[in-house]
Amino acid sequence: MQRICTVSGTTFEITDADLKFYDKISPTFGGKKYQIPPPTLCPDCRMRRRLSFRNERHLFNDTCDRCNKKIISMYSEDKHIPVYCQDCWWSDVWDSTSFGMDFDFHKTFTEQYAELMQRVPRICLINKEHINSEYCNFSWRNKNSYLLMTSAECEDCLYINRSWKSRNCLDGSNLLNCELCYEVIDSNTCYNCKWIQNSSGCTDCFFGYNLSGCKDCIGCTNLQNTQYCLFNKPVSLEAYKKYVEKLNWDGARAEFNALLPSAIRKDLNGIHSEHCTGDALANSKNALNCYEGKYLEDCRYVCNATYLKDAMDINNYDHSELDYESIGGEENYQNCFNDICWFNRNIYFNSICFHSNNLFGCVGAVHKEYCILNKRYTKEEYEILVPRIIEHMKTTEEWGEFLNPRLSPFGYNESLANEYYPLSQTEALMKGFQWSDYESPSPKAEKIISREQMKMVSTSIKDIPDDILNWALTCEISNRPYRLVKPELRFYRDHNLPVPRRHPDQRHRDRMALRNPRKLWGRNCGKCGNPIDTTYSPERPEIVYCESCYLKSVY
Repeated sequence: MQRICTVSGTTFEITDADLKFYDKISPTFGGKKYQIPPPTLCPDCRMRRRLSFRNERHLFNDTCDRCNKKIISMYSEDKHIPVYCQDCWWSDVWDSTSFGMDFDFHKTFTEQYAELMQRVPRICLINKEHINSEYCNFSWRNKNSYLLMTSAECEDCLYINRSWKSRNCLDGSNLLNCELCYEVIDSNTCYNCKWIQNSSGCTDCFFGYNLSGCKDCIGCTNLQNTQYCLFNKPVSLEAYKKYVEKLNWDGARAEFNALLPSAIRKDLNGIHSEHCTGDALANSKNALNCYEGKYLEDCRYVCNATYLKDAMDINNYDHSELDYESIGGEENYQNCFNDICWFNRNIYFNSICFHSNNLFGCVGAVHKEYCILNKRYTKEEYEILVPRIIEHMKTTEEWGEFLNPRLSPFGYNESLANEYYPLSQTEALMKGFQWSDYESPSPKAEKIISREQMKMVSTSIKDIPDDILNWALTCEISNRPYRLVKPELRFYRDHNLPVPRRHPDQRHRDRMALRNPRKLWGRNCGKCGNPIDTTYSPERPEIVYCESCYLKSVY
């Protein structure tokens, strides 16, 4: 089935497998199935809409609206919604059902849900069971860490997103079991590596791409179980040591960047996966158009997820099954159209709800069941009222669609949507998204080092005084001020690294630019000529092989 996206105007396909999935997840009440219809938006527009509800990186100083404690929040003070600190939000001093509303069949669901969203307190951050890691979001069990996003069980890490069980790492993305790593992307089980991507099991490797089991390699690509290599050429131990003694980071980077275009690329960066398309996948099966996922099975249009089965149109999810059009979930079952909902079953159109079952249109529900717009009902009442609401939403064309972007508590420019689908303010507003003009106060500092003055700051860490911790540095790209924190400066000194001249957010953007877009193109294998689906567009100059040709050429 071919459809035209009502937003972008592009044609997209709905397959027979998609239709079977929509039928499988459609709810049943009183013996009648209430069919979830095929989407009206293309996959990109659906993802953009979901991502507009997720703010990971923009954090603000705020005050808890319950206890008046100073807090760090993902909601800027101009949002005019109640925000509680984590202690107050999770406590029993308030009850989400106290905000319950009767459903009004003379209004749209979106109108009523918008009112509820403005009234119910929101949790300042999702940051559970941490130790000395206050400035982290969507995170769990981190220790002595700073500005970690969507990360868990990390220690002494700074400026990293989506990482697990890593230690003493700085400026990275999608790390697993890594230690003492810097500017590393999409890699696992690496030790003391810097500026490497798509690598695993490496030690003391700098400037690398797609390395496996390598040690003491600099500027190398597509190597396996190799030691003492410089720019893909084997050298003696003595020659390697001599090069390292005189190692110049900028010079090595330039030489590596000159080598990189000639490196063979695999159509899909992934391991131990079968019948998959997308990028950065591991241990997955039948995962189509999926990105940055592990242990996915029978999934489509899924990004940033692990241990997901029978799911479609999902972002930032783990350990769930039969979920659709949702963002931010953990251990859910048969849930649809939700934002930040964990440990739930059979819930629809909800936000920040946890450990609950059978919810419809609720906000902030914890250990609740049979609630509609936060009002509690008996099981019998719930199963009579929900079908009536679904029929009403069909007439208003709301049934089967994710939450309206006007309901997002974030400006488009604050959300992950702008990271993957950047828009101007005018474009965002025209498409129905919010926009934030709020600017955080500049960091207090003894002195401000301008962008011009930054050019005079020594590139040698040995020349950097302790006083730099009291300065506000100016990003050479965005012109935004930023400060170093003490553990960060210690890391640079321990590893003989220069002080970065870019704001942490700009460094994150630089890392994301090294990844391919979340989009598939058809092109031909550069070796055998067979057609492949890949994230490398046909216009790009990289040499891209199908998996079979890649393995024959590299191994």
